[in-house]
Amino acid sequence: MDWTLTPALLSQDATPTLHGEALLRTARMLRDMASGGGRLPPLLRSRHLALLSRRPHARSQAVVEAAARCLGAHVARLPAASVQGEEAQACETARMLGRLYDAMDCEDLPLQAVLQLRQYSGVPVYDGLGRRDHPIMGLLPCLEAAPAGKQERLRIEESRQYLLQALLLQTLR
Repeated sequence: MDWTLTPALLSQDATPTLHGEALLRTARMLRDMASGGGRLPPLLRSRHLALLSRRPHARSQAVVEAAARCLGAHVARLPAASVQGEEAQACETARMLGRLYDAMDCEDLPLQAVLQLRQYSGVPVYDGLGRRDHPIMGLLPCLEAAPAGKQERLRIEESRQYLLQALLLQTLR
């Protein structure tokens, strides 16, 4: 399944599509695993994720980084300038990054740079996976609430993390 161009996760009537249901099942499984012992197993132990952004301390990428690390992935933050430049150089850089990383998440990069990464890297390339307006966040209301007693904000952040982890697992297994 090609998650680089996120397939429709919700239908027009806001019910989850087959892709959305698959992500929700995985997110629920992760939530159940975490509630049993508190920590998730390192399901992405040997995987490497690159985070590319113009803003080195972007909050949205910190969310992606935490979700990936919680599953045991290795995460590197790279400056956006490393993938921009002359087209031939950018294509070669994309190929090299594809050999070093299993997936990449880009934020605040020009569309052309993201498209070149997708075309030449050979690995999944997300566009702003941790942003609150990413299509995956449309599934938040569909994920059952966490156990009673937790504050609403904590439930939302946990649910968001489980959805991100579900997408990473389905993409990188």
